[in-house]
Formats: sequence, C-alpha cells, structure tokens
Amino acid sequence: MPWQKSALTLSLILISAIISFAMGFGENRELMRLLTFTDFSIRGQQIFHHTFSAMLSTGQWWRLVTPAFMHFSELHLVFNLLWIWVVGSRIEQLHGRWVMLCLFLSAAILSNLAQFLVSGPMFGGMSGVVYAVLGYSWLWDKQGYRPRFGLPQGLMGFMLVWLVLGYLGILQWVGMGAVANTAHLVGLLVGLLFVLPVKLFSRRVSS
Repeated sequence: MPWQKSALTLSLILISAIISFAMGFGENRELMRLLTFTDFSIRGQQIFHHTFSAMLSTGQWWRLVTPAFMHFSELHLVFNLLWIWVVGSRIEQLHGRWVMLCLFLSAAILSNLAQFLVSGPMFGGMSGVVYAVLGYSWLWDKQGYRPRFGLPQGLMGFMLVWLVLGYLGILQWVGMGAVANTAHLVGLLVGLLFVLPVKLFSRRVSS
C-alpha cells in the first residue's frame, strides 16, 4: 500500500500532532519541561535552564530531538507538517527510509543545538527539518541526480525569502510570533550537505 512506503514520515507527523496537542501548544508547562532541549524553570520574568553538559550528564538524550515535535500553534503545526508530508514522503519513497531517518535526526539535533545556543530552551517545531528536506531535495535535483524529486523550481526561492524575512524580524512584526531563525538556517545547511554522502554511498552500493 502507498502509505506503507511513507511509514516513517507519517510517524513523524503523528508524533508531532500528539505531542503538540498534549502540551496544549505551550500551555502545559510540565510536559514542555520534559521535552525542551534542557529542563527549565520560570521565576518572575526570568527563565533559568540547565546547561547542555548537565543535560547530557544526566542521560536526558531524548532532548536532543524532542523539541522538533513541539509546536506552539495550530498554524505552526499544519504549516510544518504539510511540508514534511509533501517533501519527506518523497525522500522516503525514492531514497529509502534510512536516508529520511538519518536526515531527520541530523537536522533535528543540529538545528536544535544551534537554536539552544542562541536563544535557550524555549523553542520548538519541525521547521529546521523542513528546511533540511527542502534543501536536500532541491540540491539533489539541481545536480541532475536520479531519481528526481520534481519539486517546483521556485520553492527554494520562496523558502529563502521566508528565511530572510525571519532574520529581519518582519515575520514577528506581522504577528507570526517568535521565529527560530537559527534552526531554519542550520537545517538548510544540513540538508544541502547531506546530498554528498548519500550520493557517494549510493555509488558504492551500486558498484
């Protein structure tokens, strides 16, 4: 069945939806504390969070990935998961489940870490992964590799404009809320860099 070829992508979407609704899109602080990059506490207007090394030393390794599943509004959730379905399912179907899994984990961990270093633990969303799958599929097609993903040519231009608008603060100014710009940028770089090892590995397997 077609959905079985996209089982990983569907699982990522389902986990994101369950977690986002369970934490009330940010209202359930206790659940958030279990899933943010590091644990945190709020005293007055200040946020105090554990360090990265403290998180690792206490064995809370899941936190490297779980912020990617947290979303803070219905629009945020739908926007990200639509891209994950459209692009991620193509990657899983054409390049295999392991490629999609490795791309997801690399993008989630590195974009989460980068965003944490810039802003602390109060962030979430699959946007870094979205930029990774878009960057990967765009560069793969741009290099003329096969099989092609066949995404619209102007898609990457749109996402780059969106990235610039985020860094300029325009998205937040028009009411989009805080934007994890660093996660977007790092996710994009991960996706672009991921093309080379996948191509080299596919050549080795086929030779």
